[in-house]
Amino acid sequence: MSLPKLGRVRITLTSLSCERAADKLARAGISVSAVKREGKNVLSFEVARKDCEKVFAILRGSCYNIKEVRERGLAFVYKKCLSHIGLLVGAALFLLCVLGFQTRVLRIEVVGSGAYYEREVREVLSEKGVKPLSALPQSFTSFTAEILSFPGVNYCEMRASGGVLTVEVQVSEEHSLPSCEPLLVPATGRVEELVVLRGTPSVKAGEDVQAGQTAVEPFALYGEEKRPSVVIARLKISYPVSAEYAGTEEQARAQALLDFGGDSLLEFTPTERGFSVTGRAFVSASLNMN
Repeated sequence: MSLPKLGRVRITLTSLSCERAADKLARAGISVSAVKREGKNVLSFEVARKDCEKVFAILRGSCYNIKEVRERGLAFVYKKCLSHIGLLVGAALFLLCVLGFQTRVLRIEVVGSGAYYEREVREVLSEKGVKPLSALPQSFTSFTAEILSFPGVNYCEMRASGGVLTVEVQVSEEHSLPSCEPLLVPATGRVEELVVLRGTPSVKAGEDVQAGQTAVEPFALYGEEKRPSVVIARLKISYPVSAEYAGTEEQARAQALLDFGGDSLLEFTPTERGFSVTGRAFVSASLNMN
C-alpha cells in the first residue's frame, strides 16, 4: 500500500551550491522549513510530502545529489501505525483536541505590579471579544496599547501558552492606585473634544457646558448595573473672549498670547486706545492621561 501524500519528509542533499536549493524551491512555490546545514556541502530541509515529486523534478536536472529521504510527521506516523489503526485514530483525535485548545483561551491571568488593574484589563479584553473559550487574537498590539494608557503603567506584555492567556502589567514605583473621581469641566464654554478611555461621559462634543460641571462619571455601565471605574479621559473646552490692549498690534498679540494661549482663534481690531481682541480661546482638562 502506498503512503498517502500527507505529512512531511526530510531531504538531505549534497552539492557545492547546496545553500541555493532552498531558495530555488521557494521560488517554485514549494514551502521549505527546518533548513539545517549538516556539513560543508550537505544541507537538509523539510517539505510537504505532496511536494516531493516536484522537489525531485526540480533538483534532478541540477547539480544536486539527494542522499537520503526520511518520512516525517503524519506520513511517518501512518507508516508506523498502519497495523494499529485504533492507535492511529486515537492519536489523531488527541492531536486535534490539543491543537483546538491551543488556539482557545481557557484561562486569563493578570500578573505583575499592576495586577490591581485586573478588572480593567479583563474589560479591555472582553470589549474586543477575548474571553474564556474564545479564539486567541492574532495580534496583541491594540490590547497592549490601551493597557499602557492606564495611569502609571509603563510595561505590558501578553503571551499565550497551553490555552492560558497571561497579561503582565507593570507600573512605576512611585505610582499609587488612582482614586475614582470625576472629570470636571474647567471653564464655561463649548465642548470641542472629548476622549474617554475609562468612565462614562455625561457631556458630548458640541454641547455648551458650565465650569465645574461633571464631564465624565467614575463608573462603567454593564447593562443596567453601575460599577466604579477609574476615569481615564481628556476634555477640551472653547470659550468666548473679549479684551482690549493698549499699544501696537504686536504688543497686543503678545499679551493675548500670554492671556489666552497660542491655539486661540482671535481677531484684532484697531481702537482709539490700541487693539480690541475677540474670538475663542481653549482650555483642557484630563484625568490619568498625559
